[in-house]
Amino acid sequence: MSTRTFMEFIKNDLKQISFDLKGFLEVYYPMLKASWSPENEHDFILGWFIGSKEQEYSTSFYEKYGQRMYHELLFEIQREISKHKAELHKTILDYLENKENQS
Repeated sequence: MSTRTFMEFIKNDLKQISFDLKGFLEVYYPMLKASWSPENEHDFILGWFIGSKEQEYSTSFYEKYGQRMYHELLFEIQREISKHKAELHKTILDYLENKENQS
């Protein structure tokens, strides 16, 4: 598998990023919130989720190529994730607003 093919895999995966984030918020985040008690939930969620995606891609790269991801590829992945920032912000804000309205 070439690096270009790997980036295509990532771009296709990122098409579902809001769906992935919603799953994270519904299932995993309540447990994290209980143990970490973040002051700024929005930034905490965004940072944790993006870090998790980067780790997922890094692990996948290692499994496919048998080596660690090099800096240029990591930078390219971060750039691809950044293209979805507005979508991620909206998903997080919607979640926090709905949670607040349910309280």
